[in-house]
Amino acid sequence: MNNHPLRIFLLLAVLWGFAVLHAGACPVCYGAPDSPSTQGMTAAIFSLLGVTGGVLAAFATMFLRIRRRTRAMLREAVLSPSLHNTTVKEAESHG
Repeated sequence: MNNHPLRIFLLLAVLWGFAVLHAGACPVCYGAPDSPSTQGMTAAIFSLLGVTGGVLAAFATMFLRIRRRTRAMLREAVLSPSLHNTTVKEAESHG
């Protein structure tokens, strides 16, 4: 009866020993630069960065174009108020 806990301990120790032998780091974690999984992970990271950068650049371009068009419209309204007034009067008369 006293051997039962000792047997369980020895069995767990043997299993732990086998587990340690097979529990090596993967090539990505170990840092093998020539591994196909490391090269694939690097390519995936750069493609995700490219997509994210492209979307952010598109948003920045959109906001800059809106800003430029708004400034141009305001500049046109300030420089030629009579043109603006006649356009408004024409719109009111048509509709």
